[in-house]
Amino acid sequence: MNDPTRQLPNRFDYAEAQDRIYRGWEEAGYFHAEPDSTKQPFTIVIPPPNVTGALHLGHALNNTLQDVLIRMKRMQGFNALWMPGTDHAGIATQAVVERRLREEEGKTRHDLGREALVDRIWQWKAQYEARILNQLKRMGCSCDWQRTRFTLDETCARAVRSTFFDLFQKGLIYRGKRLVNWDTFLQTAVSDDEVFHEEVKGHFYHLRYPVIDPRPGEPTHVTIATTRPETMLGDTAVAVHPDPAAALDKLEAELRERLEKAPAKEKEGVQQQLDNIIERRASKLAALEQLRDMALAGRMLQLPLTDRQIPLIADVWAEPEMGSGCVKITPAHDPNDYEVWQRNAAIGAINILNPDGTLNENAGAYQGQTMPAARKQVVAALEEQGL
Repeated sequence: MNDPTRQLPNRFDYAEAQDRIYRGWEEAGYFHAEPDSTKQPFTIVIPPPNVTGALHLGHALNNTLQDVLIRMKRMQGFNALWMPGTDHAGIATQAVVERRLREEEGKTRHDLGREALVDRIWQWKAQYEARILNQLKRMGCSCDWQRTRFTLDETCARAVRSTFFDLFQKGLIYRGKRLVNWDTFLQTAVSDDEVFHEEVKGHFYHLRYPVIDPRPGEPTHVTIATTRPETMLGDTAVAVHPDPAAALDKLEAELRERLEKAPAKEKEGVQQQLDNIIERRASKLAALEQLRDMALAGRMLQLPLTDRQIPLIADVWAEPEMGSGCVKITPAHDPNDYEVWQRNAAIGAINILNPDGTLNENAGAYQGQTMPAARKQVVAALEEQGL
């Protein structure tokens, strides 16, 4: 109740007023919602912030917009629920905890042990979840705090398991081999959006794969180009385009259209590309079609430095306008080659890496080497054999 004898302060204490007003809202239950068949429901499930740290300006903007919507719907008479929560963030949280463990205690998760590491992660979660929820409250967010959830709560975890089991029973999901981004330090897979790409200077190597029992008029070798020669130890095929003439026709038509629309300063460059395609058709098409015919006939190649033979296959991943028109296929270590494997299941996939990033037993004589060391040795061996 207001006290008429209370003296007004000379300066407005916004912090005191903010806490007092928000506490009054909570105590009155203004943010809480229960199922009510007499009112139309309106629900927002907050995009749960990661418990990797504190909220930032983007969270402030996004949650302000959600708060405006939910308050408006309450005033319009809807049974409005804004459900709050936080997200475990998976490997990102583990990485943060492991980094702090390493910096502050000089330990790894292996030193700590699995259960102790899990305990540390839950401690981190408790600390930063409390910080995040307090930040949301200080922004005035009108969430139903009685319904706060964490994405690893037993209720949420059980719902996820139930959903996956239901999808599996209906044949909508399956378990199979998948190419992943593997972190050799964290010893786990990481999602695509957690991978940072960096351009580095490298070399383009040209490798020659011998044709098994070449017939008269056929090439004795198939040439491919790569920046990662050591991955050839995991090759399972070499691909050539199934219709090089049509592919070159399409590219030529696209370049002619670009040439017509190109501004004057770009015409010379486009014309040069067009001339290259026309010249390539004249000089390389017959050889590309011969390789295509060899692929369709099931011809095999000798994989250098190994005792394996691999097929020459026809696949659209090969670009007839580039290099020799052939491309090595390493399904276990390249996302594009993985897709080729999905279209050509018989070629299989061979993983040549250990979890620590060294080469495994599938690399033969190069087992135990790091990738950079293996690259030098593979290049030297290929040069020695004239390949």
